[in-house]
Amino acid sequence: MIPVLADAVRVERGWIMLLRRSRFAYLIGVALLSVLMVSAQTAGAAGGGAVLAGNARPHGYTLPQMAALTAPFTFSGNDPSLLPPTPFQVLYIDPSTSGGFPEGCGFVSTGTNTITVAPGKSFYVPLINIDDAPPVIGTFPSTAAAAQSYFFDASQLGGRDFQIDLDGQTTALGGAYLSGPVETPTLADGGTHVVTLGAFTAPMTPGTHTVTLTGGLFGAAIMPALGVCSFGIDYTYTVNVTSTA
Repeated sequence: MIPVLADAVRVERGWIMLLRRSRFAYLIGVALLSVLMVSAQTAGAAGGGAVLAGNARPHGYTLPQMAALTAPFTFSGNDPSLLPPTPFQVLYIDPSTSGGFPEGCGFVSTGTNTITVAPGKSFYVPLINIDDAPPVIGTFPSTAAAAQSYFFDASQLGGRDFQIDLDGQTTALGGAYLSGPVETPTLADGGTHVVTLGAFTAPMTPGTHTVTLTGGLFGAAIMPALGVCSFGIDYTYTVNVTSTA
C-alpha cells in the first residue's frame, strides 16, 4: 500500500517519496469529528473558496466518487493524460517541486504548484491517499467503518491534525472527509482500492490565493512499513483566479 497525497505520495521499502514514488497519495474518526468541527473555522471567508461539508455534492459529485476518479492520476505520479475530466480544478503537486525533510524520527513531504483558473471554478482538494498495493501498511480496511479506525486509530495509521488553510482561514478535516475504501482500476503500483482524505471547496474570488495542506500519520503501523515513525505533509498551492472567463 502507499500513502499518497494531494497528488500521490508513495512510500516503498522505508523510503518516502512524493507521488508515484511513494505509497501515500497525496493527494482526512467519526468519534473525532464533533471535536474537530467545533474548532474548525470556515476557510476562505474573505476570498471565497469555503471548504464544503464532507457530505456535500457539488455538481452532483461525492468525495468517494472523486477519490476513485483521480486515483489513477495520483498513483501515476500525476500524469496529465490521466487527470479525469470533471467540473473541478484538482489541486495537485507539481512533481518537479516534490521533496521533504526529516522531523525527529519522522518525515515531512513537501511540494508546491501554481494553478490559474477562470472565475466560478470549484475545487477538489485531496490531502492524502493510501492504496492496498503490497506491502500494505497496517490492516487495510474492507468497509467504510473500518476505514475510519484504520486511518485515525493510533494502532494503525494514526492520522491527525489534517487541515486546509485558505488565505489564513483554517478548516480541520475529520472523519466526514475520509472516503473509502473505494474500488479503482488497477493502479500503477498494482493497487485496486484506495482510502482518501480530501475536500471540496467553493469557487474563490478573482485574485491570488494561498492554500496550504498540513497533517500527518503517527500510528504504530507506520514505522514497520516505512522505516520512519511518522509521515507528515506540508503542501502549498498558489491559485490565481482570473477576472474574466
